[in-house]
Amino acid sequence: MTGKPRILILNATCLDVAESYRDWIATLDAEIVADPSHRRIDPDRMNEVLAGASGAILPSAPHLQPEHMEACPTLRVLSLASSGFEYVDLDAATRLGIVVTHAPVAEGAEVVADMTWGLMLAVARRIPHHHRLLQMGRYERGMGAAVCGKTLGVVGLGNIGRAVARRACGFDMTVLATEVAPDLEFVRRHGIELVGLDELLRRSDFVSLHLRINDQTRHIISADQLAMMKPTAFLINAARQELVDEAAMAEALVSGQIAGVAMDDPPLAKDSPLLGLPSFVCTPHLGNRAIEGVRAVFECAVRNAVAVVNGLRPDFVLNPAAYDVPPRGPRGSQ
Repeated sequence: MTGKPRILILNATCLDVAESYRDWIATLDAEIVADPSHRRIDPDRMNEVLAGASGAILPSAPHLQPEHMEACPTLRVLSLASSGFEYVDLDAATRLGIVVTHAPVAEGAEVVADMTWGLMLAVARRIPHHHRLLQMGRYERGMGAAVCGKTLGVVGLGNIGRAVARRACGFDMTVLATEVAPDLEFVRRHGIELVGLDELLRRSDFVSLHLRINDQTRHIISADQLAMMKPTAFLINAARQELVDEAAMAEALVSGQIAGVAMDDPPLAKDSPLLGLPSFVCTPHLGNRAIEGVRAVFECAVRNAVAVVNGLRPDFVLNPAAYDVPPRGPRGSQ
C-alpha cells in the first residue's frame, strides 16, 4: 500500500496510454491503478473492484450505476475521460457526496471534428466503397459529390460543433447552425447563419450532428426530419448514435430519399442492409481515438481526480453541490 488515496482507471482508452505516463503518475499525490483487467468489468464484479477506492476514471458510456456508488462509501470522485457526461447519474452522485468531473479539453474536440470531416469526405466521394471494390479486384469508378462550395448545417455549436464549423471556411461552404445558447461572437466572426432545425434540414447539403443525448435530443432526426432533407443531402453523425432513429434512417437511405449517411458507430443490427450500401459509411466510434486527443483527455481526467481526492476543486466539476455532502466513509484505500 502506498498510503495515498487510490484511483482506478476503468476507461479502456486511458489504459491504452497509461503506461507511457508511468513517471508522471509516480509524482502524483494519489495511487493511480492501471490494471489491464479493468478494460471490461462485469457489473456483478463492480463493487468488488471499487472496494476501498477513492476515485475512478470512467468512459462516457454507461459503466457505473448508482447502486455501485452506494456500495462504495470511500468513493470521492468519478472523473470522466470525455467531455460527455450524460450517462452518469449526477443526482445520485451528488446525494452520495461523490464529485463528478469531465474533460472538455480543446484537443478532444479537435480530433472529433477531424473525424467528422473524414466521414463527410468519405461518404460524399464514396471512398470506402471504391476501396472495397479494388480489394475485390474490381476497377470501377462511380460518381461522388463535391463538398467545396456546398451548405453545411451544424446541429449543436458546442466545442466540437464550432471546430467543425471552423473547418468549413477552408471548403468555402455556407454554414448554417442551430444552437439554443450560441456564442454570438463566434457566429459573427465565422459568418454562420443561425436558423431553426427544420430550415437547416431543408437548406443543407450536409447535416452534421453535435448534440449531447437526453430526452429532448434522442431521435431528434427521425422520419419527419429526414423527409425535410434534400434528396442530394448527406447526414453525418459523429456524436451519439441515439440522436438518429436508425430504422427511419435506413429506410430513407435505401429508398434514395437522401444521398448518404456517415456515422461513427456501426448499425445496431449486425446484418443491417446499410452495410452493403455504397452510400453508407460507418466506423466503430473512433472520434476520440487520436493520440493527441487521448493524451490531453487522459491528463485532464487524472488531474481532476487527484485534485478532488486531495480536497481541491478542479475546473471541470459537474456537481459542485457534492462538496457540501458529509463523507460517508474514510478517505479511501491507504
